[in-house]
Amino acid sequence: MKTQVATLLAAVLLLSGCGYKLGEIRPTPMRSVRSLAVPNFKNRTYEIRIDVLFADTLVKRLQQDGTYRIAPSETADAILNCTIIKIERNGIRSVQNDVLATSEFALRVFADYEVQDRVTGAILVKGQAVGATTFFSGNDLTTIERQALSNAASNLANNIAVEITEGW
Repeated sequence: MKTQVATLLAAVLLLSGCGYKLGEIRPTPMRSVRSLAVPNFKNRTYEIRIDVLFADTLVKRLQQDGTYRIAPSETADAILNCTIIKIERNGIRSVQNDVLATSEFALRVFADYEVQDRVTGAILVKGQAVGATTFFSGNDLTTIERQALSNAASNLANNIAVEITEGW
């Protein structure tokens, strides 16, 4: 009986800390960065006026995380530059009884990012991230797709934030 209680107590103590982090877990190249500037994204697609949407979404995500303080480019320790490379739209589900019409679409946004030390100009972290979402067709497909871009921006911001705050 005592061994069962001891085993149960040991298991509870071991598993109670799972999923939590003590202190910061910044990637090694980012250990000296305390403040970060996030200028508007560069946009290499034909989709207009999405650069500000994506930058604002990323800033909000980084503020929620709290690992880095968001600062102007002139005073930040590092600058996070992002470029939207490509937007893909694919049909993933057709309308029942009409295989030529699409009822659900997948939307993926590809972006390159790099964190540059403001003083030295050295690239600290560099990579590519993808933001994805799905949306259903409707009467106003353009408006629905524009709203889906906002969801993809949120997913992309989360993926970039994880890469630069935790490194994995």
